[in-house]
Parts: sequence; structure tokens; C-alpha cells
Amino acid sequence: MSETIGIKISQDLTEEMAKFEVNWSEFLSESIDEKLKELRRKKIAEHMDSIRKKTVGKNINMAKEIIGWRRKH
Repeated sequence: MSETIGIKISQDLTEEMAKFEVNWSEFLSESIDEKLKELRRKKIAEHMDSIRKKTVGKNINMAKEIIGWRRKH
């Protein structure tokens, strides 16, 4: 399923975009998707770091902890 969103850009930018044969809708959609993937990876990495800090010197199965966290989120 798709959603339509609107953005406001300057007339200059619109004119510049028109000079190139680019599917801007597809480009923006892919760019948003990549940014979301990056943010998800960052969130997971931050969570893993927080687990590491809490478990320094303890015998904990990190893989099990990570799998459990992913299931919750």
C-alpha cells in the first residue's frame, strides 16, 4: 500500500529539477527508505552499546539479548 505525501519546494528548485530526466518521486521514496534503514541500524547499535555497558564483566548471552530486543521492537 502506498501513501501520498506533499512537500513544498522553491520555484528555483522545481525549475532545476525539470532540467533532468529523473523520477523524483521514486528518488525521494528510495532516499526516505535508506534513511529509515540507517536510523534503524543506529537505534539497534545504540541499544547494543547500552547492553554492553550494563553487562561488563558479566557472563551474558548477547545474541539471546539482541534477539529478545528485536522481537519487542
